[in-house]
Amino acid sequence: MKKPIILIPVIFVAALVISIGLQVVLSPDFHGFGKEPLSDPVVNFLPGSGGENQGSANSSGYNWKNHPVFIVGDSLTQGAKKEIENAVGDAMVDGKVNRNMSEGLKMLRDWDNSGILPDDAIIVICLAHNITDSTVKDAQQIVDMIRPGQSLIMMTGHGSGNMAEANKFIRNLPNVYPFVTVADWDLTIAQSPALLGSDGIHISKNQGNVLYADLILRSLEVTQPRP
Repeated sequence: MKKPIILIPVIFVAALVISIGLQVVLSPDFHGFGKEPLSDPVVNFLPGSGGENQGSANSSGYNWKNHPVFIVGDSLTQGAKKEIENAVGDAMVDGKVNRNMSEGLKMLRDWDNSGILPDDAIIVICLAHNITDSTVKDAQQIVDMIRPGQSLIMMTGHGSGNMAEANKFIRNLPNVYPFVTVADWDLTIAQSPALLGSDGIHISKNQGNVLYADLILRSLEVTQPRP
């Protein structure tokens, strides 16, 4: 009669261990062993690189910190303004809800005509989310505005299929214009979708704003002026 008394606790403990193990493995927060870590979520395209991730080193000696930075964006830029200013420092950050590429083009023209944009300005355009029929045309006109000594950073959009054409256009710019750097928000945030809201477009968590600001910073670190 002693055997059942000994076996029951042993069987109970074994069952408990198996149960806990299964709960851990099946948990959505369990990362397991042997999984490859995500690659660096920040993707920058060095001018003229053909779209390869080149990191943040700038071997040319050009230091973006010695030049005024103008950042024009939409609601994502507006929401991340504090994080952008913390990362970039003394820069003009102008974000507005629903702003599109056409409105950004008009703003740049007004600044240019008013003498606000100096000859060594670094211009960052984050306007590939609110797509219109003229988005690509407007983006091209912004590129055409860049004067010798100035440089341009273009950010891709993420969250909707209607952004695909504009993203393709933006990604190809460095192949034609070496003074254009691509900040690929589309590829960057695709690796961390949990940082976005239910619409898959707007940032819902502060880590997303930090990631957005860091992408701009890394793009600044590799940007080059127009000769």
